[in-house]
Amino acid sequence: MKKAMSKIAQINKEELSAQKVELSFVDDLKGYEKELYSGIDDLMKFATDAREAISKGVRELDRLNAVKKVAERIASDVEKSAKELGVDVPELKQVLKAISAFEQQKKTLTKVLR
Repeated sequence: MKKAMSKIAQINKEELSAQKVELSFVDDLKGYEKELYSGIDDLMKFATDAREAISKGVRELDRLNAVKKVAERIASDVEKSAKELGVDVPELKQVLKAISAFEQQKKTLTKVLR
């Protein structure tokens, strides 16, 4: 009888141990579920922020394209006038440098923004 009771106690311990392991897995699963839903929310926020940033970047790129066109037209007129008068206009060199810098950045930014 003692052997039988000992065997029953051993089986009960094993069953309880197995149940604890299963409950532990269930708790782990709940944690993963919570983490996944939280991550999904974060990803959606990041995607929304990225779309908004890209939209703002596209608008700014379009605006700067218009500014560049006007600057090029005025720079061309100033260059002609400066040559006729035989004067040097330092601002002309600076704006042409800025136009060139914008064109270089525009190549990279266009790939990202469009």
